[in-house]
Amino acid sequence: MAAHSPLRLVLVTPETTLIDEPVSALRFPLFDGQIGILPGRAPLIGRLGYGELNVTHVDGSHASYFVDGGFVQVKQGIVSLLTDRALTSEQIDPAAAEEKLREASARTAHSDAEINARFRDEERARQMLALADRR
Repeated sequence: MAAHSPLRLVLVTPETTLIDEPVSALRFPLFDGQIGILPGRAPLIGRLGYGELNVTHVDGSHASYFVDGGFVQVKQGIVSLLTDRALTSEQIDPAAAEEKLREASARTAHSDAEINARFRDEERARQMLALADRR
């Protein structure tokens, strides 16, 4: 098996590029499930879900971020994640996430669009809480 060079992770929000560095592995949510990325991965374009981006650095250390939807592209060893918001677990306020979950769950939905928005808001808050609980 041929040796592969490390992946390059580029994590971008509308405000800034948060990360642009070599990594050895990634795991993050797609719209329809989790995916893991290792060096040598075939090209991919996908829609991000809400949840944890787990990064394994080249030195073996790990970092976690909450990603708030968006898109991913894997091409020639570069993994580009474009997301509306990315937070470290330390930046997540569990009380605020719990309140957002309560608000979303209590909201009455009458149309398909309102049901989808409520589901999206509940899932976002649940994922934030799950990441905050692991720190």
